[in-house]
Amino acid sequence: MMSVIFHGVRGSHPVADAEMVNFGGNTSCVEIVKSNDNGLKIPIILDAGSGLIKCGYALAGKLFSGEYSRSFPLLFTHLHPDHTEGFTFFTPNFLPFCEIYVMGMEALKQHIGIVLKYKMMPPCYPIEYEDLKSKRIHRILRDGDVFYITQEGKPVKTCEKPLFEVKVMQSYAPSHPQQGALYYRITDPADGSSVACIWDIESHIGGDVRVINFAQKADIMIHDTQYSDEEYASMTTPVQGFGHSTYSMAMKNAEKANVKYLLSFHYNPRHKDSFLSEIEKKYTGHNKFEFIMTYEGLCLTLEKGQIVKSEKLNLGFGK
Repeated sequence: MMSVIFHGVRGSHPVADAEMVNFGGNTSCVEIVKSNDNGLKIPIILDAGSGLIKCGYALAGKLFSGEYSRSFPLLFTHLHPDHTEGFTFFTPNFLPFCEIYVMGMEALKQHIGIVLKYKMMPPCYPIEYEDLKSKRIHRILRDGDVFYITQEGKPVKTCEKPLFEVKVMQSYAPSHPQQGALYYRITDPADGSSVACIWDIESHIGGDVRVINFAQKADIMIHDTQYSDEEYASMTTPVQGFGHSTYSMAMKNAEKANVKYLLSFHYNPRHKDSFLSEIEKKYTGHNKFEFIMTYEGLCLTLEKGQIVKSEKLNLGFGK
């Protein structure tokens, strides 16, 4: 069994608003976690938006108690601020015993560590990248890469009994501005359950063929849903070319990929709880798959391709 935990579900920038409490205001951060053969929990963390900060708070005690592995990968889809700003405030970065595999695309012919180093230089940050206490190992990921997570939480090219299999796909503009984004398909080899992580994508009317093939028959597809159809077609506030999808685009990709569950993600920072609740009513129960609106604190447990448990964790936000 593996669990999918949502620590941040917004896009573009975090928001603090009383009318956005139910779904939450933190930006992208998703944790996929599974216990190894000895009961030690191994997390894969995707993106370092502001949601990573609360993720770090939650992890700290579990790292000290020995419930969680002190070695784990942090996978980046890309390096825009709403996917990186939480990194500096991630509690495990201040623990010398933590070994974090910082993994993502090459940018300006540099690995992510170099990009974060420049980002954290004075006068913009109070500490520099080198001041972080964690041990950080940098890995560049490319389109078509496949790697495995060991029982100890380390990413490797080959493994006899991996805890996770991770496949990588890179999209290019206009799927997202400039260098595109990485999408991940994470599979539990023990029972075949799989999660396709597809956000910061501007899909196409009729579906994105590469994404559909990449996510084919995944159990869960987490898909960018930043815009309504009306917003995407607006002549007064144009958003086409901004690198994000509509709910209808996500629906089409999920339908053609034959997934079981479509999870909406990367919400527009202007969308209040009332708006998102209306979206939830509109699309729930009318599809060939189950549609689920994610929110901060949502934890879904997946076993043999089925969601067997859905609960709300206390992360400070949530329904």
